[in-house]
Amino acid sequence: MNEQKVIKQFAENMKMEFAVKDMSVYKNSEKLFGSSLDSAAIEKYLSLPCTTVYKDTGCKLVTRFNVSSDLYLMVLSSDKPDTFDGLEAKYIISDIKKLIGKLGD
Repeated sequence: MNEQKVIKQFAENMKMEFAVKDMSVYKNSEKLFGSSLDSAAIEKYLSLPCTTVYKDTGCKLVTRFNVSSDLYLMVLSSDKPDTFDGLEAKYIISDIKKLIGKLGD
C-alpha cells in the first residue's frame, strides 16, 4: 500500500478519534507528512529513548520507530493538555503499532 496514503489515513483517524490537531511524520530526517519541524526539534526528538509526551500550552506525543532500514519520527500535537493522558495514550500507541505493521507490508 502507498506509504503516503497509509499515513494520511492514520492522521485523519487521529483527528477524528482524539483531540489531535496536527501530525508531523519524518522518514530518515526528511519530511514525509504534515507540518515542518525545525532541525533542532528533529534532533531533540530523535535523541529520545522512548515515546514521550510534552505538556506546555498544549500537548505533544513524540515517538520514533523503525520499519526495515528506515527511521520514522512522528509528532502528534493537540491544544488540549490532557489529550495524551492515561487510556488515550494507550489507544494511540496501539494505533501507532498497527500503523507500523501497515508500513512494513
